[in-house]
Amino acid sequence: MAAEKNFENRLKSWLEGEGVYPLGTEKQKMTITPCGYYEKRWGGGYSKKGLPDMHIVVNGVNIDAELKASDGRPSELQKHNVVQINTSGSIAMILYPEGLEEFKSIVKGVKQCNGHIAELNNLKNAHSNTRCNILTE
Repeated sequence: MAAEKNFENRLKSWLEGEGVYPLGTEKQKMTITPCGYYEKRWGGGYSKKGLPDMHIVVNGVNIDAELKASDGRPSELQKHNVVQINTSGSIAMILYPEGLEEFKSIVKGVKQCNGHIAELNNLKNAHSNTRCNILTE
């Protein structure tokens, strides 16, 4: 378990270096222009069983990662959920330390891709009202 936690900490540190901060981070604590957020999902009854460990959003794109140590094995439910997330058009993966460089390439690619963001922002602005309050600064 310590190996998985160390991997998680390396991933979090790298994400923050890319401008992807923990959800709820105060703006004055952000040293790099933010482009997303992440949240760690906690097992043990705190979240639905089988959900990936990390929910990451970069430029409006969801990326879910089930973190495993090099010798870790995902459960059947974890594999099923990753497939369902990918089938829905989002991105999910079982991520091992050996795959971290590929993961970094995915995040960097998403950071550079702004294709649907302008359209989504227009949609958010057009549909924001008191019954559907989309908060912005």
